[in-house]
Amino acid sequence: MCKCSQKNCDLEVFENNDKCILHCEKDEWKLDAKENQYFSDCLKNLISEYKKTDDYKNGYLLELESLVYPLHNFAYFKEIEVHFEDSKFINDVVLSSKDTKFIQFFNCDFYSNFRILGNLGTFDKELIIRECIFHKLEDTNVIFNLSGTNFEKYVDLRETKFYRKTEFDDSSFEDNVFFNNCYFSDKLNLENTIFYEKVNFFNIKLDNGISNRETARIIKDSFEKQNNIIAANEFYALEMKEREKELEEDIKEGKNFLEWLVFKIHGISSNHSQDWLLALYWIFIIGFISSYYDFNLIQYEGKYVHYELSLIFKTIGLIFVVLFLNSICKIKDKLVNGSYFIICFYLVYIYSTEDYLLSLFSKTINPFSVMKTNDAINGIQLFFKIIIAYLIYQLIISIRQNTRRK
Repeated sequence: MCKCSQKNCDLEVFENNDKCILHCEKDEWKLDAKENQYFSDCLKNLISEYKKTDDYKNGYLLELESLVYPLHNFAYFKEIEVHFEDSKFINDVVLSSKDTKFIQFFNCDFYSNFRILGNLGTFDKELIIRECIFHKLEDTNVIFNLSGTNFEKYVDLRETKFYRKTEFDDSSFEDNVFFNNCYFSDKLNLENTIFYEKVNFFNIKLDNGISNRETARIIKDSFEKQNNIIAANEFYALEMKEREKELEEDIKEGKNFLEWLVFKIHGISSNHSQDWLLALYWIFIIGFISSYYDFNLIQYEGKYVHYELSLIFKTIGLIFVVLFLNSICKIKDKLVNGSYFIICFYLVYIYSTEDYLLSLFSKTINPFSVMKTNDAINGIQLFFKIIIAYLIYQLIISIRQNTRRK
């Protein structure tokens, strides 16, 4: 039989190729049961021969590149370091701590399930899965499963894309874990995962968000330990939103109404102290409404000077037009949308009050103005003052949250 034309390979050629079954072209290629066995035997022989080489004795990796694996049996990888690169895995990939000293997958494609064999066991090898893609097939609920395993060595998942359900339940990581630049199409759930050392989520992309508040807390805590305050604040906001969902469930049971109300107001006013623009928009909107109210309360010799019911109805009508146009435009850019909204409110306000220089508006949004004058103030005006003071506080806190240093 002819030998493979690939350099340093003594395996026999496969079918009509000039290369063996490991090195021949395999695009859109699958093996039947008999060929599977041949593939397995060839790989065993390859590893057996590799152990005799100087590379193995000197601790170099066995690199298996650009291969398509329809069969996955890692039992013959014992006591050897294996590096898969630019490879495709058609069927399930199952690993156990007894397989190999070291396993690395680089730029590989996985088309079926990936899991650690033996839940609640110990995986005492380094696991590196870099720049890989876990494809989600329409007719298969494929899973990336690291559940129920204690990882003693570090785990590297950087720049990997998970287009499938990913499970880390009841797993513990005793060494560093890297999720840098990872993409998850499904919700990420780390509620029952334990990290003893550093875990890095830099630039992680979550297409459908997180599953629970604890996951947001774990990611937030990781960023805080790295002094990445901006990213930590983003997941703090997610943590608060998940807490709000928990409170909504409590409301259904007739519990924690006041706490839910506080969370709701906090979220609407400033996205839990994370969005200073949102707080600023609310200051303008509430300020215009409050100023308009004050404008209609200006008195002269005990009579309302500007209290014209028809003008009030016109103003209310214009506000509804603004809201209607805003809903039709559906501008997604937050800055453009908010600016449009404020400008429209300003135009309605000056049409109604002729306060072009916003003199009355400036006095109204100053929560301490009533302390400097002897002007009378009623309950509704006091209510507006309290709201504006709260919004100004949220504006300051939101700006501080995105610029502070630990």
